[in-house]
Amino acid sequence: MSVDAEPREAPRSGGLYGTVLVLAVIIALSKSGKAPASILLGGILVTSLVFWIVHVYANTLAARVSSPERGWLDLARVHAEHELPILEAAVAPAVPLVLGVVGVLSREAASWGAIGVCLVSLFGWGLTVARALGYRGTTAIAMGMLNVGLGGLMVGLKVFVH
Repeated sequence: MSVDAEPREAPRSGGLYGTVLVLAVIIALSKSGKAPASILLGGILVTSLVFWIVHVYANTLAARVSSPERGWLDLARVHAEHELPILEAAVAPAVPLVLGVVGVLSREAASWGAIGVCLVSLFGWGLTVARALGYRGTTAIAMGMLNVGLGGLMVGLKVFVH
């Protein structure tokens, strides 16, 4: 890296966190095989919103302690924007669920579609990190697959514990 090169901003972890959160909610709510797509959709949207609010609140409080001269609203705005990836992570998986709500997809197809979207997203996160670290080809793909596996493990543990 040359001296003139701009430092790269670290990727925001909220998108990955939000994806794992959405995936866990879908799996937990669809375990019975009876929850309609509307319940799954509501579950991921409400859960994502609640966790986004909690993250904004916690980060705002922490920042206020370290920077008491900055106002609450200013800090909250900064953290609300920074944590947007948590909310954004629910958008793509919501699409098959909306299609399930309006009757284009069956409940089962909608839930599997949303799970598939989350798994593809996890793969994308792993691939993105691999490429940012300079990996290409099979190594980058392997890192993407590893991320899918680790995300699946985290979801499995979350569902098992709750």
